[in-house]
Amino acid sequence: MAEGNIRHMYPGGNTPLGFFSYYRYVIDSQQANRIFVLKGGPGTGKSTLMKKIGLELARQGYDIEFMHCSSDNNSLDGVVIPKLSVAVIDGTAPHIVDPVYPGAVDEIINLGQYWKTEGIRESKNDIIRVSNKIKENFRHAYRYLHAASLLMEDTEAIFEQLLDRGREWLFIHELKQTLFGQGSPARTPGKQRCLFAAAITPNGFTDHLDSLCSGNRVIRLYAPGGSSTGRILECLKDEALIQGYDIETYFCPMSPQRIEHIIIPSLNVSVITANEYQDICEIEGENCTTYNMNDFFDSNALKDHESHLYFNRLNADTLIQKAVESIAAAKACHDELEKYYIRNMDFDELTEVKEMIIRQALEFA
Repeated sequence: MAEGNIRHMYPGGNTPLGFFSYYRYVIDSQQANRIFVLKGGPGTGKSTLMKKIGLELARQGYDIEFMHCSSDNNSLDGVVIPKLSVAVIDGTAPHIVDPVYPGAVDEIINLGQYWKTEGIRESKNDIIRVSNKIKENFRHAYRYLHAASLLMEDTEAIFEQLLDRGREWLFIHELKQTLFGQGSPARTPGKQRCLFAAAITPNGFTDHLDSLCSGNRVIRLYAPGGSSTGRILECLKDEALIQGYDIETYFCPMSPQRIEHIIIPSLNVSVITANEYQDICEIEGENCTTYNMNDFFDSNALKDHESHLYFNRLNADTLIQKAVESIAAAKACHDELEKYYIRNMDFDELTEVKEMIIRQALEFA
């Protein structure tokens, strides 16, 4: 039996608006067969448990979605098995997830029942101290990101002022025809699923576009620093939904309500943004067509703003790097916090939890 395909994405992100969540799109609660919500402190094995479940079901031939944690991109916040309509989700802060349909769909699994409470209580003061340091580091990170976003907004305003709107609208019209032809509105509009393909993590900007675009025809929009593909992608999103296509929209970590990439699974098409943060060179190839957004701007007019743009870029990058350092400091504190729980956990019990979840998931095969 061939192994299932594993796709990677982020359901939430560190942004200028703080932690921004698209967790409600991890799986449709009304369509799901089962959602297991894991509760428990740091170091109780939630990420490892989800990873083992996902890999085991992938070995059995099921396609899997790994939902990564933006504050530790090597950890998972969720795993989805689309064919079974089953998900396992970390329901702890900052992405609090509570049952929507308790018992009927959602089931809470409390991993706290497997720890030695007395041992944890002995470390109460240290746990409080380290937890407060984590919160403080994230407050620093979000302030730095907010400051960087203001400089980036200023840069975008310059590009917007110099944009040739007519050429952009003509491009949008031609791209719509390329993707959708002369299609007409569907009786039932399509559905949109919102997530992040990239995140600002302890390791800087990281993305999983290669796994999301695998096997697809790719339309690559190369956007110079400061220009935006947001209006183009909004128009494509609207047209896709009107014509009844279900789509995946992936948002920008530095502007979490602006679309950065669109995937239309039924057409096997990905429309992606490439910029200085996501060069996406590895996606280029015979199945990739690149359009340069520079064509919509007067290069001579841009030169008049060269010094201004350089200042914004340099200082925005500096602020983002400071945010990354703060997120990394929070990660180091989180690793310290986990130690107080790890030494007081009975991890043997988690094997039974894993087998129970897999057994219940396969009931929907």
